[in-house]
Amino acid sequence: MNLNTLLDQTNKPLLPTQAVWQQIDNLVLEALYDELSLENKPGLVCPSSNGSHTDMNHHTFINSITSLKGYFSTLSQFGYDDRPFDDLKNMGIYQEEKMREATKNINTHKGAIFNLGFVCAAIGRCIQAEIPLTAINICEQLVDRWQFDLTTRLKREPDSHGQKMFKKYGITGAIEMVSNGFEVILTDVLPCFYDTIYSTRDFEKASIQALMTLISVLSDTNIVWRGGIKDLENAQALAKQFLQQGGVHQSDWRQKVSNINQYFIHHNLSPGGSADLLAVTIFFYKVENEFNYPI
Repeated sequence: MNLNTLLDQTNKPLLPTQAVWQQIDNLVLEALYDELSLENKPGLVCPSSNGSHTDMNHHTFINSITSLKGYFSTLSQFGYDDRPFDDLKNMGIYQEEKMREATKNINTHKGAIFNLGFVCAAIGRCIQAEIPLTAINICEQLVDRWQFDLTTRLKREPDSHGQKMFKKYGITGAIEMVSNGFEVILTDVLPCFYDTIYSTRDFEKASIQALMTLISVLSDTNIVWRGGIKDLENAQALAKQFLQQGGVHQSDWRQKVSNINQYFIHHNLSPGGSADLLAVTIFFYKVENEFNYPI
């Protein structure tokens, strides 16, 4: 099935939901901008630094995010229509090609296309079933509808970073994270985000606290690929120490985050998987606060 056939099938009279799809698309793009705009993320691209990266910068990510516009509304409608798994997969493949055209073949948001694409499809399922849009409900729909397909029908490239890390260290990646309904976000990261934003009324602090929580618990394949298991353990230890000392509730938290950032840059480490999941966390927060009623 080609792209035009896929898109033609979306032209159904769903006027009451079209505005919702657009709103969801906008919220995803906002979440990606919010993650990108966060300064001093350890080893990651931000407005003032390329972090540990030599092949991408802030402008590369802006171009990438711009190329994603419309994709998430399409995936939301695909979920609402209960379209076949292959339709979602093929649309994601097409969107990755668009992203690479915009970034001159640099992989900036492959994780977001996959992670947030299926989250949006699960939102479509929730709306179809008239289930309130909470992170828990969305993830339950994700597991119920697509866990089997995700774990059995996606081709795993043997030479990909993720598969090499799995074979060498037993570390799982994005497919397992999505198919299990983002357990780490639901149990650890989103509650951390809410606790911090309620206590500080500061979106930046909540985002940094959530990111450091992710780095402390996630077996980030990006870190292992760039360094090794020891580098992952060191990165996790630095994040845990920061959190144990009070995290963003310390008066000198910015300096401590900056020190961790410099360590990551010096050792050429980049927690790209954690950054992807921070964007998912922020998106869940936005959805729960935007749609705080059954649809």
